[in-house]
Amino acid sequence: MDLTWLGTAGFIVKGEQGTIAFDPFLSRGEGEKSPFTVNSFANVEGVFIGHGHFDHTYDVPQIAMHSDAKIFAPGLTGLMLKLRGLPSEKLIHASHNEMLFKKFNLRAHRSSHVKFDLPLVYSTFKRCKLGDCSKLCGLGLGYPKGLVQTYSFEIKNKKILFISSAGCTEKELLQYRDLEVDYLLAPLQGHSDIQEIVARQTKIINPKVVIPHHHDDFYPPLSQSISVDIFREKLKRLDYKGEVLEIPLFQSCDI
Repeated sequence: MDLTWLGTAGFIVKGEQGTIAFDPFLSRGEGEKSPFTVNSFANVEGVFIGHGHFDHTYDVPQIAMHSDAKIFAPGLTGLMLKLRGLPSEKLIHASHNEMLFKKFNLRAHRSSHVKFDLPLVYSTFKRCKLGDCSKLCGLGLGYPKGLVQTYSFEIKNKKILFISSAGCTEKELLQYRDLEVDYLLAPLQGHSDIQEIVARQTKIINPKVVIPHHHDDFYPPLSQSISVDIFREKLKRLDYKGEVLEIPLFQSCDI
């Protein structure tokens, strides 16, 4: 399996069964420019959306116009994508009650978004100028979160779990643990203590390998770089026995 980290929560996954993608976000504002374009998704068969925030959905309508990919999104997020130009025939409701993509045994699971804490909100607004705050408020209101979903899929008998935001409940985490996950794609963004939160989630899920994402400074001043080294330290203190695999920004890894 070839796994390419697009930055933010975005991935392109290539396996023998085909190619799929998750939460592709290319318009990185003042962040490091993405080498990927809408044409990078020409061979992608399905794009799966975790939730509706702009850093997960902004580029999806344009990507869909330049590929044959079907776009799988939950309720409100799908409606907002249609309002922003996504053709109706390319949209599939990402129901958690059925298998969505048989070639990958891919299913959706209901989840939750991590709650932004006051220290994070304060530090974010402190970095922003007046014009920045106005623009960011527009992005927030224009791209509602909607239903949050996690996706599980399989490649070569390896089980992979993609989490778009770290708001998982204890019950949800225990369900993921029962999946016996080989690779966990875990988001490090959205809380001032996000490394501790995701480390505890990882410990419960107990994957063989955890791959952090969303830790890049993808849209400054809204975003900030999150230390993966601190995440490693938190996992070590929790006596996590698995491996931490850090994929460099915009790079691929064969796993």
